[in-house]
Amino acid sequence: MLDLLADNEFFKTLFQIIPAGIIMTAADGYVHAINPEGSRLFCVAPLTEGTLRRGGEILHCVNAKNGCGSSANCENCILRATALLAINGQTVSRQKGKFVTGKDGKLTEFTLQVTAAPLVYKQYKIAILIIEDISLITELSGLIPICSSCHNIRDENGEWVTISKYIREHSEAELTHDYCPDCTRQLLNKRVTAKSP
Repeated sequence: MLDLLADNEFFKTLFQIIPAGIIMTAADGYVHAINPEGSRLFCVAPLTEGTLRRGGEILHCVNAKNGCGSSANCENCILRATALLAINGQTVSRQKGKFVTGKDGKLTEFTLQVTAAPLVYKQYKIAILIIEDISLITELSGLIPICSSCHNIRDENGEWVTISKYIREHSEAELTHDYCPDCTRQLLNKRVTAKSP
């Protein structure tokens, strides 16, 4: 299958430079190619020609201990489910799901957004998976520990940081300063009181 990348220089270059994880997989669950961003995302070495392993094994899925696709949890695997839909001819857009990896005794939980498209190359039916780690985005929509007194936020490293610093580091939002109506009234009342004899 890697000959698909070798046959077309444009496709090979595109596959290498797209800044999202891309995996090419077949119906049997074997991964035929993973791009550099996919390798970086899952902390795996790039595939070499002739290397075929199932997705869960390559990506160190915690549910692949007895082989990728053999666990009861594999039925709910976001990568497997979207790949199978694509192989059966469907285009799947922005499916969200959890994926947990385990490597060197460390568990990492990802919240992934996966888009998949079918591709027929020669006699092969394959799925192209475009994978984005949206863990930080979904973390912002979940529970975030905030101090009841000073309103600092505890980040993923256990450090207490200001709300503005947390938002700057965990989102693309830009902050601007303004006064809410209550604070505006209080500020004006303080000024009026200060000027009164």
